[in-house]
Amino acid sequence: MGLFGFLGKKETDESTAAANDTEKWIIGTYAMWSQATDGNWKHIAGSTSKNKKEAASMRVMLRRDWEVSNKAALFDMVNYLTALYKDEGCEQQDIEKAAWDLCRACQILGMGYVGGYIERQEMVRESVEIGRIMQKHFHSWEELYDSYMKGYSEWRKDAGEDAEKDIQARKDLCQKLRNMPDGPCTVEWNKAL
Repeated sequence: MGLFGFLGKKETDESTAAANDTEKWIIGTYAMWSQATDGNWKHIAGSTSKNKKEAASMRVMLRRDWEVSNKAALFDMVNYLTALYKDEGCEQQDIEKAAWDLCRACQILGMGYVGGYIERQEMVRESVEIGRIMQKHFHSWEELYDSYMKGYSEWRKDAGEDAEKDIQARKDLCQKLRNMPDGPCTVEWNKAL
């Protein structure tokens, strides 16, 4: 029996489904990660609910993969991933693969929310700021996903014998998500964020 059960309080699961088109737009920026990790792209950080078990899992992944173990470290990592693209002097070669960093910044904000480091409204507010950067540099979901794949491919190419297979699998997944009739890319790209 958990602490809440002992105190007579019931542990609750909070829905992580997109509550509106803004959240669906945000979730769409990292849907490819959610699906690739056996999550559900229709939910924040691919988790179908926010509960004690999911929070613990997200905190483990954030600590292991991102060296994030608290709110300050989360925001430091988001700033690290996005700083270059906020600059007006950002060069075209950087923009070509910028979505790799920008999408992951939204992803870890979602993970931080499910992990309990930030509130949902903070996650949305910070993700919207990143979304505006994406809209400034890209003109469609197709451009965003293509840029993401350039960054992913560059990151993955030196990962050994399975790299090409993994890159092709991620390309196929991105194409599938882009073509879904009610998929993440059905929200208007230029939606006011």
